[in-house]
Amino acid sequence: MNLIKKSAASVLVAATVTLGAGTAHADPVVPNTGTPALAIPGRHEVDKQKALENMLNELGVGWANGGAAGTAIGALMGLGVGCVSMFPGSLAGCIIGTPIGAITGAIVGMGQGNPRAAQAIQEYINTP
Repeated sequence: MNLIKKSAASVLVAATVTLGAGTAHADPVVPNTGTPALAIPGRHEVDKQKALENMLNELGVGWANGGAAGTAIGALMGLGVGCVSMFPGSLAGCIIGTPIGAITGAIVGMGQGNPRAAQAIQEYINTP
């Protein structure tokens, strides 16, 4: 009986991953064109506040273009994997799996929704 439960759980997870791959896409949100640029390699001509505003703007664009959907898909995947495969007899797997899946899904969704988000984060961190 335990083998049947594990096989059913594996089929459920595989079906979720396969079906979750086909997501709908909307027209992308156009980001603000006031992105800061470097004048001299290795030296930033941008203050920390402008770099922060640019980073938040790029993250907002990434969230609008795929972050929310990635969070929802990741949370469901984490919930399924955590509840079914980690600790099937308790809520511990659900409690652990859901936030990990949501955070991972948000990061992946925002990165795919706006590839410039990672560059904006690095620019903010490197701005003195």
